[in-house]
Formats: sequence, C-alpha cells, structure tokens
Amino acid sequence: MVNRRWLFVCSCIALVTSAFTFIVRGDILQDMGNAFLLTQEQKGGIEGAVFMGMALSMVAGGLVCDMLGMKLIMIIAFACHLGGALATIFAPHSELSYPWLYAASLLMGCGNGMTEVGVNPLIATLYADRKTHYLNILHAWWPGGLVIGGITVRLVGKGLDLGFLKVAGLDMGWQWSLGLIVLPAFVYGLMLIPAKFPSTERVASGVSTGDMFKECLRPLFLIWGFCMLLTAATELGPQKWQESVMSSVAGISGTQILVYTSGMMFILRHFAGPIAHALSPTGMLTGSAILAGVGLYLLSFANNAATAFGYATIFGLGIAFFWPTMLGVTAERFPRGGALALALMGSMGNLSISQVLPQMGHIVDTNAVTFVEKIESKDTQQKLLKYDDAKHPIGLDPVAVEKLPKDSAEAKVAAAAQEHGYRMAFRTVAMLPIVLVCVFVGIILYDRSRGGYKPEVLLSREEENELMAGGVQGAVE
Repeated sequence: MVNRRWLFVCSCIALVTSAFTFIVRGDILQDMGNAFLLTQEQKGGIEGAVFMGMALSMVAGGLVCDMLGMKLIMIIAFACHLGGALATIFAPHSELSYPWLYAASLLMGCGNGMTEVGVNPLIATLYADRKTHYLNILHAWWPGGLVIGGITVRLVGKGLDLGFLKVAGLDMGWQWSLGLIVLPAFVYGLMLIPAKFPSTERVASGVSTGDMFKECLRPLFLIWGFCMLLTAATELGPQKWQESVMSSVAGISGTQILVYTSGMMFILRHFAGPIAHALSPTGMLTGSAILAGVGLYLLSFANNAATAFGYATIFGLGIAFFWPTMLGVTAERFPRGGALALALMGSMGNLSISQVLPQMGHIVDTNAVTFVEKIESKDTQQKLLKYDDAKHPIGLDPVAVEKLPKDSAEAKVAAAAQEHGYRMAFRTVAMLPIVLVCVFVGIILYDRSRGGYKPEVLLSREEENELMAGGVQGAVE
C-alpha cells in the first residue's frame, strides 16, 4: 500500500540533501578552491559541474524513470550523493586536482538530478489535482534545507555573525563541512527501504511513449523551456556566488543572507497555491521576474549589512516561486509528457546554471583584470595578476594575493578589483529578467485569447472507462 505522507516526507528530505550540496559547497568554495590553487573561473567551473551533472542525469533519468520506477531512481540518487561527497573530501592535491574535483562534482550533481527526476513526478502523481500547490510545498524544502544547512555549516566552520548575535564556529575545516551532506542523505536512504511507490501519472493514464515525446516537442513547451533557462540562471547563479560576493562588497557572510532569503522562500512557497489562483501561475511569475531583476541589480550596490539584507529581501521575494512554479505549470499544461517533461524542464534549468556559474566567474576575473590594468605600475600588475601560457592575464593570482600584507597598497588594490568584478557579475545577470518579463507577458496574452490559463487533467484508464460508460448510458437513456 502506498503511504502518501511517508513518500512526501522522504521526498522533502531528499530535496534537503540537494540543498545541502548547494549551500555547503557555496560556503566552502573559496577555502576549498584556494586549497587546490584554483582561479575564480575554475571554482565556478567545479560548481557548474554539479549543475551539468544534474542536467545530464535528469535527461537520462527522465527517459528511463517510467521503466525503472521512481524508487530505483531515488536509490541511484542516494548513491550519487554519498559518492560525490566522499570523492570531494578525499580529492588528491596534484595535477589531477581540478579534473578529480570536476568529476566528483558531476557525480554529486547526478544525485541532485536523480532526486528531481524521482520526486517531481511522484508528487505530481500523488497530488494530481493540486500539482502547482504541492510542488511548491515540496520545493519549500529546498530553501528549508538551505536554512538548516547554512546555519549548520557556519557553526561547523567560521561561525555566525548577525550583528546582534555572534556565535563562534568550530573552525573544523572545509572537509568536515562537506561531510554534512552525508547526514540527510542517510536519512532519506533509510526511508527508501520500506517505501512502496506508485506508477507515474502518465503510465497510470495509459499515455503512450510516442505521445509523451510529442508533448515535449510542442512549441509552447519549448518556449517554457527557454524561460526555465533564464529563471534558473537568475535564481541560482547569484545564490551560488553569494557567499563570495557579499563578503567582498558588503563585509557580511553571503551564506547568512542566503539563509535569510531561504527562510522567506520556505514560508512563501506554502502560499503559492492561493497566489497562483488569484494571479494565474504565469502572472505570478511575471511579478517574480520584475522583483528578481530589481533586487539583484540593487544587490550589486550593497555596501553594508543593512543594504545587503534590504536588497536581498526584494531579490528573495522575486525568486521565491521561480523553480517550483515552472515545474508546476509543466505538470499542469503538459501532463502527457510525464516524468520526461518534468525532467527535461529541470535539466534545462540545471544546464543553464552549469553555464552561468563559470561565466560569472569569468566576469569577475575579467573585470578584476581590467581594474588592475588601469593602474600604471606594471610591477603591481605582475604581483597581483595570474597569467596563462600565452602571458595573457586571466584573473587575480590567489596565491600572490594571499601572501600580501593585509594593510599594503597592493592588498587594497586586489580587494577593490575583486569587489568590482563581483558587482559587475551581479549586474550582468540582473539583465536576464527583462527578457523573462517580455516572454511571460506574451504567454499571458496568448492564454487570454484562448479563455485564460487552463490546467489539463489526465484520467486513469478506470476513470476514462467510467466516463465513456456514463456517456453511452446517457445516450441510451
């Protein structure tokens, strides 16, 4: 017998594990990267690999989910989460460091991707009459996990500093912090053992594989996928860089700001259903895009804790409904696509993030170089910049900068250059919501021409037979 509550809780904890991979890795990114002498672009590269792994695994998982079943998909997710975390912790310090870390990040991303492949169609199946609402509640545990993981990783590491409250951390090192990911993974892994899973909604409704592929080739689905690229980049790209950016530009832990905005998102996602009903999901997403763009642009000008938290509030309000509502609309408007449609949508989002993270790192490096090159002293440039084999500057040299006396002129120049690069990265990404607003408004106008937003409901074989029998009986009478 299917225990709906047990499966929902298990899905939430699995999503908490994915959230741990996001916030823990973000918090330790600079320390881990410096330990392996990585540039900012390389740091962005290994973080982007997580999302590349998610994108690839979601496509593969979406294709075989109906055949393997959602339980086996979740078991694979557990194995990848565990393997990716351990491989990163025990990465070698050698010429193989970067490819090893990249591969470990891919594996961890596969864990996140398989989690999405399993839990999204599961919740859409268990709550077929209220998909957007329950997918938002499920994905409330993404920011919920960010809050739990963010507080925990700060206590294990550098401590919490909220201004009014300061708690010393254990300063146990980035490897111990990364080990936190294993804890929620074991919880949902154990919950999977006795769990019984239903068939997916598409299989239960008798929709053929051919019809599933046709659904995923509809023009509106492809447009929606394009929107997923931009919503994911707007939401998760800046969040992943937030610890580095906010500590540089505002002198406050970006992880603490991420915990704050995640707490907002956790609460707001529980009210997504009534808001979507009042505005329509697309209308809600339009307002979200406006707030996200404005908030992110303002965040690039933050210079203290007050402005950072204030602007982050606007940004948090904007991104609160992005990911789960995009999935909710996918489940409601393209139900014949089943697990594949949801997996493809999530895959497009993760593919976008995998590309935007190193690009943001590249923007940081490029603008930092430009800032330093404005200084006339070639000697200072040689001290601060890292060069490729062709003697072209590719960013600040983390080893050289680390060795500089903190009060030296060169150290101040390096800090200012890094800060400038971070601000420009946020401002660049803040332009993406402008495109989103235009597309969402176009979809709203299209829906209105057809009578408004209308979810499509799939009937099971038994319900279809009953409906047909009732129609025949009515005709006879």
